[in-house]
Amino acid sequence: MHVVSKNIFWLTASRIAALVMLAVAYFFLFRYLHPYGTGQFQFVLSYVLLFSTVVDFGIQQFITKKISEDPAKAQSYFQEFFSFETVIAFFLYALLLSIALLSHYGTVIVEAIAITGLGMVANALTYPFLSVMAAFQDLRKVAFINFLSSFVNILIIFTAIIFHRYIVYLCSVQLIFGVISLGLYRQFIKKYLPNPQVLKSAVRFDFRLIKDILKKGWPFALLVGFSAIYNRIDVVLITALKGFVQTGYYTAAYKMFDLLNFFPSVVSFSLFPFFTTLMAKKAIGEVKTNLEKYLRIMLLMALPMAVGGTLLSYRLISLVAGPGYQPAAPVLAILIWAPAISFVYTPLNSLVISQLTKNAMMITGANVIVNTVGNLLLIPHFGIRASAVMTVVSESLQGTFYFYFVRKNITRFHFTPLFVKPLISAVVMGALLWPIRQHNLLISLPVGVLAYVAMLGLTGCIKKDDFVTLRGLFQKT
Repeated sequence: MHVVSKNIFWLTASRIAALVMLAVAYFFLFRYLHPYGTGQFQFVLSYVLLFSTVVDFGIQQFITKKISEDPAKAQSYFQEFFSFETVIAFFLYALLLSIALLSHYGTVIVEAIAITGLGMVANALTYPFLSVMAAFQDLRKVAFINFLSSFVNILIIFTAIIFHRYIVYLCSVQLIFGVISLGLYRQFIKKYLPNPQVLKSAVRFDFRLIKDILKKGWPFALLVGFSAIYNRIDVVLITALKGFVQTGYYTAAYKMFDLLNFFPSVVSFSLFPFFTTLMAKKAIGEVKTNLEKYLRIMLLMALPMAVGGTLLSYRLISLVAGPGYQPAAPVLAILIWAPAISFVYTPLNSLVISQLTKNAMMITGANVIVNTVGNLLLIPHFGIRASAVMTVVSESLQGTFYFYFVRKNITRFHFTPLFVKPLISAVVMGALLWPIRQHNLLISLPVGVLAYVAMLGLTGCIKKDDFVTLRGLFQKT
């Protein structure tokens, strides 16, 4: 468990440091692009992301799971995965570019898609390396690469603003970082695979091998595919139904979702191999103990984030994107509950994906239908707020079913006792924030934080073990 805590700490620390810098970069970028340019830029990223998040067909999680269960086969799994990625990445690049050309998006959009797609290919080739690093729970180096990714992104943003470049230049960050990370991962992986034989793996295409991987990993493939559509279909639909300006407003609010959602991703990424190992040992008691521990931690962060974000949405949008994006504030007030719900069910996500993959696939697939149909029906009448509502509804459904399947099939963990005290603390915080919600954030944010922390102390929600865990994060391994 100490290794998991360390991994979460380093990944979180790197992401927080990067996000502080990214927040500053986007502060200027939103103002530079204005809503229309922001809408174009985010449409390109969302369009390519629909392909890039399925480029590994879910095999990354499958390979991480298999290596965690049998580290002796790491070399074989790595080579199989790298061969698979080489073929699939270039195939998807040809597909996404062909669709863009046939859709007549315009020269600038197509050029931006073309270069972002090349970045997708480069990043896809890092996934086999990442699977090995995750399986051996060596995520400090991954944290460094994540930080470097954000640094490159920030550099591209500021040079675009300084030299008056547009979205094609901004999209080059995907390709630049993909090439850099490939070189770094090639060095880092030598600790576990002294001779990974990357070039040999890239050209050893074997149709039977690809077929075998897909046969074994198809639930992961569909799960990741559904997740990709579920997470980005709203931006594509808003662009089609309402245009780039409304997409720009929605993106300003959704950027908060993206920035906040890093932590659930870090926790899930770290817990996935840990829970996989415990389940392989049939250590259900340890699974239950650690599941409840992380559920409580995530609740402590989710509730004040949702309540505070709703009450301070106008001030937050003005700070992040500028006064020209005020129509995004009501969207943020709704959308902020989506990452909060994601925070809560994240520890369960790691278990469901590793042990109940087909269930996760069916839940996410159903959510794709709910989200897509809801957006198509509601956006024409209620605009971008409808997309925010559907995102919250979808996250709620995902979390509800994850709770049900884990309690039914793995362990009957406790949840309600973990929920009550943080909820009381968040309600008190909200009551104090309400009369000062229009004040400067330098006043309202400290008041909210102090009120929440004080209530956690008064209700006895913070435990001695939390400080022990925190201290362990900073101890040498």
